[in-house]
Amino acid sequence: MTWSRQDFGIKNTKIYVQLLCFSFFISILLKQYLFVSVISFLLIIGLLQVYYYHRVGERLELVNEKRRVRLMKGTTNYLELTFQNKGLPIWNSSVIISFQTSIAPQGDTTNMTSGLHEVKIPLSIGYKKRITVKVPIEGVHRGISRIKQLEVIIPHPFAEGSIVLNYTPLILMDAIVFPTLHKIDEGFIPSKFKQGILELNASLFEDPFFPIGTREYVPGDQFHHIHWKASAKMSNLQTKVFTKTANVSVLFVLNVVEKYGVVSDFEEKIEWLASHIEICNQQDIPFSLAINIRAFGKIPFVFLPTGSGDAHRIKAFEILSVLSNNDTLIPFEKIISYIDTHEELPVAVYIMSHQLERFFPLFMNWERRTNVLYRSDARMGGSLDE
Repeated sequence: MTWSRQDFGIKNTKIYVQLLCFSFFISILLKQYLFVSVISFLLIIGLLQVYYYHRVGERLELVNEKRRVRLMKGTTNYLELTFQNKGLPIWNSSVIISFQTSIAPQGDTTNMTSGLHEVKIPLSIGYKKRITVKVPIEGVHRGISRIKQLEVIIPHPFAEGSIVLNYTPLILMDAIVFPTLHKIDEGFIPSKFKQGILELNASLFEDPFFPIGTREYVPGDQFHHIHWKASAKMSNLQTKVFTKTANVSVLFVLNVVEKYGVVSDFEEKIEWLASHIEICNQQDIPFSLAINIRAFGKIPFVFLPTGSGDAHRIKAFEILSVLSNNDTLIPFEKIISYIDTHEELPVAVYIMSHQLERFFPLFMNWERRTNVLYRSDARMGGSLDE
């Protein structure tokens, strides 16, 4: 059943109809035909009220499609609710939705019930009509916000009372607020000794699929790199010049455990990581991340494999957005051991942790295999400890 239905005021309306029926028969017996006409008119209205009470909202549907609204803190967007009515018309009704506080109604953050924001929206929809109502919202803080309750209140058009329809299925639409991003000046270290996709003039590797020009032939140039058309024009041999590329990839390892609980600067660390991920996306640098928070699946902690592009960035931001300081934590040493034995290290590894000197021995093997950079302070703009 889609809607849980509650009727308010129907009892009084039924009593009103019963009195009219009694008065109707008394008027006929007394041959008071003028009263019969008046009472008949009122009785018809009363019966229509009872019929409307029992039938209205029976075929009202919420188009419950999976949709995620993405925001940053302080930005605005809309929650869109689409209704389709295949039954009796609904007039002057209202929709009340309650959602979690990662977002707030734009311009009004005072109406809260049981720790949830509550918004009331007018709704009128005719027979076989489809309408969409929009709720303007604003991102308040990092997190995910789901619609916990949706009610449609339909007042009676002729008397006191109303029908309350409570939507019982899980509402698939939600809103997610990404971590706050900060401007950072840190660069990423490319590898001059691994083939990659990043343009770098100092690299030893060339991309044979992207020639950028020609130069005069010198002894030792490969025969298949000679540009014959350019050589014919210049009357001497010309060799193709290719784009030099290097490998750049980053693994971010974040420690959020301090003694037996979460670190005090948990939010700052999440924002630090999100800001670096944004830079990776802008520079088309593949990245992965590991955080010592318990997760379900093949890998027992929060881990995102190496990837790049907007879809990978959004997936990373969604992971960071739903993390909470109430999540189950695991020791930092365990994720280091897992990565060391199961994952191939990229060109650079960024370690963000407090008490770094305690973990230095764990990274000695990593330092022989890749560039390891340490960071103990999540404040933006500071330097890295190499």
